Amino acid sequence: MPLESRSWLDKYLGMNYYISDCEGIDGKVKQNLEDFIVEEVLLDGQVVPTSITNKPLPKIMGKPGPWTWLIIEKRGVDAITLLLILSKKLGINLRDISFGGFKDALAITSQIISIRGVSSSSIPNELGNGVKILGTYTMDKPFTTGDIWGNEFTIRIRGIDTSRKGNIDCIISQILARGLPSYYGYQRFGLKRPNSHIIGKYIVLGDFEGAVNELLAHGYPMEPPKIREAREFIAKTGDYTKALELIPKGYRYYPERVILRHLSSNPGDYVNALRKLPHELLMIYVEAYQSYLFNLALSERISRGLPINKAVSGDIVVLLDEYGLPTKHVIHVTEPMINSVNELIMKGRAVPAAHLIGYTTKPLPGPQGDIELEILKKEGIDPGLFRVRSIPKLSIKGGYRPLYVRPLILSTSVVNNELNIVFRLPRGNYATVLLRELIKSSNPETTFT
Repeated sequence: MPLESRSWLDKYLGMNYYISDCEGIDGKVKQNLEDFIVEEVLLDGQVVPTSITNKPLPKIMGKPGPWTWLIIEKRGVDAITLLLILSKKLGINLRDISFGGFKDALAITSQIISIRGVSSSSIPNELGNGVKILGTYTMDKPFTTGDIWGNEFTIRIRGIDTSRKGNIDCIISQILARGLPSYYGYQRFGLKRPNSHIIGKYIVLGDFEGAVNELLAHGYPMEPPKIREAREFIAKTGDYTKALELIPKGYRYYPERVILRHLSSNPGDYVNALRKLPHELLMIYVEAYQSYLFNLALSERISRGLPINKAVSGDIVVLLDEYGLPTKHVIHVTEPMINSVNELIMKGRAVPAAHLIGYTTKPLPGPQGDIELEILKKEGIDPGLFRVRSIPKLSIKGGYRPLYVRPLILSTSVVNNELNIVFRLPRGNYATVLLRELIKSSNPETTFT
């Protein structure tokens, strides 16, 4: 029987099980921003550095064109806040910003972001609010997800149980042998307010009042007391005008204030209140619910003793490209194909996958399809609901996500009661998923903040 998580938060986000069964080492992450460094890795293996690690800037050949690529370092800034800062400071529309992926908020991170219509000579080195520009390049195209391989993480776990430090090798060896579950990690949903998927579910169901109430009025234990009091006030009174005085100004509470301003003058107009938010943010909510469904399906597969690094009959297998990244080519596995498909998986040319539910999703006959159908039934969701008719731009067709990933462990060292670990993960994967295997915390909401 796989090892079950003791954390309410893990279960709230669908991460019910671990893949390793060695006892965790305890400890805490992100005691300082320098404890969690995330650096983007390009397809050619070059690292986009932070100023902390002193790696050289990548060699990028600029080309004449309307786009400027920025190497950005941010400290303790979330992705949506970064986009808003760039939009405001550079006077550009959010639609003119392109990037490869979201990065952790409680961290020092580096990445390339491209903007259209602003020359590199007019961009300052400092944007304030914890955002620096380390380099600029004029380019003929935007920077997108297809330009990155993944991320390199340099992480310090403080306060580990040194009596269990021998378990580090045990956990890592089991992860490498069994595969690291490709759960969507805490950042996808939030740690202080782990409800992006709840808001997304309400949107998918067409319950826009429910989505607004979750966003505005549901307080969580890790939030500051004054914010929880403000949310309780909104829940009890529905006085949106007064609530505007209680919710602080600034980027952190931008969504709440946008919706409160609209509802103050348009009571009950919940769908248009949501439409006031940036499309990118609304899409995060819907995709977070899609991610939650994936986590549930992956957890259930692990609980049933089905392998995540091998295919069984009825599985979907995604072919990998020369970089080891998923392609759009899939195989529907039947019994006669199992041995040949699993040989491809062992050679690193394919990987078992599960559905990312969308309006075109049709679970296949077999153990994984049965799991997905059971979860949809329990959630009261039909895939067709992901065609969001009231806000069509939020509709999601669906897709696939690998069930596991092979982390590249570059180094580990224990100094006193601290574990220092450097590793790489392909794009779309979360460092905290590996770290939760090492720590096995019953309170990740405090372990990772």
